Amino acid sequence: MKIISPFLFILVLFACKSSPDYFIGKWQILKVVNDNDTIDLDDNWMHLKEGGIFESYDGALKKNESGKWTYQTADKILFIEGEGEEGDSEWMISMQSDTLFFHSTSSALYLIAMKYSK
Repeated sequence: MKIISPFLFILVLFACKSSPDYFIGKWQILKVVNDNDTIDLDDNWMHLKEGGIFESYDGALKKNESGKWTYQTADKILFIEGEGEEGDSEWMISMQSDTLFFHSTSSALYLIAMKYSK
């Protein structure tokens, strides 16, 4: 039986853990899914900036919004405090490959996003 060196074990352990700020950046919101209804979006994005500030844009409404965010690492909950009409929201976020999922904590709604590339 082969023994793994302690250094290699620690390196693999840290490499497998997601950084708590993996969601920082600009995300293109591609789809909104509510129960079995899916809406494809064209020009919608959210920019989650370091320091707890966000900006977003709704292409259909041609509307910008901004506000603050906080993240609860243990539960992977992203709290959005919008300064506009949209108000506040809570999202459980998860990452699969290069796709970020925002699951509403209060409904069956979720968003599918990818890193913004425009």
